[in-house]
Amino acid sequence: MTRNVLFITVDQWRGDCLSSLGHPVVTTPALDRLAAQGTLFANHWANAAPCGPSRACLYTGTYLHHNRSLLNGTPLDARFTNVALLARQAGYDPVLFGYTDTSLDPRTLPSRVHWAMAGQRVILRLSPPMGRTPWTPPPTIASWSESIAGRS
Repeated sequence: MTRNVLFITVDQWRGDCLSSLGHPVVTTPALDRLAAQGTLFANHWANAAPCGPSRACLYTGTYLHHNRSLLNGTPLDARFTNVALLARQAGYDPVLFGYTDTSLDPRTLPSRVHWAMAGQRVILRLSPPMGRTPWTPPPTIASWSESIAGRS
């Protein structure tokens, strides 16, 4: 019998900001209960920044220079496996709740769905940061200042 797995990744969360790890101010009772009933990675370090490349490293088990995910929204090359594909092979039904800030390899897409990760079934899609679509490059200083001035 397969067990349920809840794999949570969050942005901008300091690892010591859990009351179960002894933070003197922050109280996190729900996360403390999850940590007590599961596995807590108390010594985890991100391999890259920003969040999309960091998640690409975590989900594929590869370093940034190998998976070539350099910016948020960078498509993951279909030649790499990932945690969702491996979970599916093991009999699980991986579900995405939120977004990964990675996208599918456009060479493999039969449809316009490009904001999930291969192997995931999506039940709720949260909008990417700043209202961007995953393949839109981050705004440059020039484009940002032009939009502020009303010229874009």
